[in-house]
Amino acid sequence: MIIPFFLPQQGCPGRCIYCNQAGLTGRQGLPGQVEIDQTVKSYLEHVRADVRSTGQHEIAFFGGSFTSLPVPVQTELLTAAKRWCQRGVVRGIRVSTRPDGIDPAVISRLQRYGVCTVELGAQTMNPAVLRVINRGHPVQATVRAVKLLRGAGFKTGVHLMTGLPGEDEAGCLWSLQEIIWLRPDFLRIHPTLVLKNSELAEKWRTGEYQPWEWGRTLRLLTKMAAWCAKARIPVVRWGLMPGELCREACLAGPFSWSLGEWVRRSLGLAYALFLVAAVRHNGRGTGPWELIVPRRDLSLITGANRWLLHHLNAASPVPVLTWRVDPGGKIRVRRPYWPFYGDWQLGGARGTLTQVTQQEFIAFF
Repeated sequence: MIIPFFLPQQGCPGRCIYCNQAGLTGRQGLPGQVEIDQTVKSYLEHVRADVRSTGQHEIAFFGGSFTSLPVPVQTELLTAAKRWCQRGVVRGIRVSTRPDGIDPAVISRLQRYGVCTVELGAQTMNPAVLRVINRGHPVQATVRAVKLLRGAGFKTGVHLMTGLPGEDEAGCLWSLQEIIWLRPDFLRIHPTLVLKNSELAEKWRTGEYQPWEWGRTLRLLTKMAAWCAKARIPVVRWGLMPGELCREACLAGPFSWSLGEWVRRSLGLAYALFLVAAVRHNGRGTGPWELIVPRRDLSLITGANRWLLHHLNAASPVPVLTWRVDPGGKIRVRRPYWPFYGDWQLGGARGTLTQVTQQEFIAFF
């Protein structure tokens, strides 16, 4: 479990054109020792006793650029968090920061206080786009930071954004591939939203920036999800954190309460179409067919007013009229980098027509 503390804009040397962290979090300033203690206690009181005792929790300082804060401020926050690590109920500390906020001295300090995870806000690997969004650091800073952190044994995450000004699908995929080559432990991928009181909001009002539409965003994220799965790198969050504050702060752009579920559903549609193509290629049936999926993937089929089935039948030359749970499928924990809980099948009147593993399907992207 992550126990989050938000430090909006804190430590940032400038302000990126898309940013309004105070509007997203409803916070300003820094938490003190009392607030940290009260918040940790509150979180721990609301988890089961068996989970609470495992110590598999992290105190996280999100937002802003933690390692660019004044060193005494960093020390104060880390000291407050480390007390909980020393009690054995919290495993470690997680911080988010800028790529140019990492150097050997910073790494030494983070290790000393029990930080185990560092998340880097790379956003893009396109130098021109970095300049447009006022990011203030070069691409090389991201490369160097990831190598330093991984070399020091930190669990390392990278944040990427899509739909930034001046960037298209090819640029987003190029950035993703550059990050994949660095082998981070996980990713967060966020479509660009136009937030109130941001510089991007003014550019949107004047027509200088046009946010991406939902369909365009979902198609790109579907391909990015497949690339990440192929590379065995999990995406732990698609989109900004859901909540009323996020929705209220968003003026335009591809906002969704459940973006991660939509990405999996869209990839599921591609999987189902792949199965249809395999059956037709082998000449094994004329339909109608049924989709056979693991029980824990069923919401991808039945959710959103059966969006997947509607689009599947619109694109498939043979109707896929029904679905059912795989009776032989085992209840399993989904590997974090795989989009599905198991392999999908296509069945007909004579039983299973084809089964393509998700690993085989992903390999075609």
